[in-house]
Amino acid sequence: MKKHILLSVALIFAATTWTQGQTTILDFKLVNNTGKDFYAVYLTETTTENWGEDILPEDIVEDGAVIDITFKYVNGETLCIWDLRLTHDESELKYIAINEIDLCEVSVLTLYIDEDGEYAYKVE
Repeated sequence: MKKHILLSVALIFAATTWTQGQTTILDFKLVNNTGKDFYAVYLTETTTENWGEDILPEDIVEDGAVIDITFKYVNGETLCIWDLRLTHDESELKYIAINEIDLCEVSVLTLYIDEDGEYAYKVE
């Protein structure tokens, strides 16, 4: 009985230690079906005000394009909820923002214009 308890404690400790140093990869595909091009893409943790650097792997996301957004986030805990900002021009004055996207659950994010003419998105 004592051996089983000791083994259980050791396994829990090992699993906890292993996941604390693990890198979470939050990659996804971005599909642009809006009829417009985007010049910059920013991702930030929902709790942060600073948008940081443009993560766009290409110079522009043209309408109809599918691009891979690849980045790694290393932290003691996995942060899944992120905000996304896409700019329409190089001045970055015109943009759309999508708040609270769960990147741990997203493999494809498709942007489109809904029946009211507003930006919308769906996730897969």
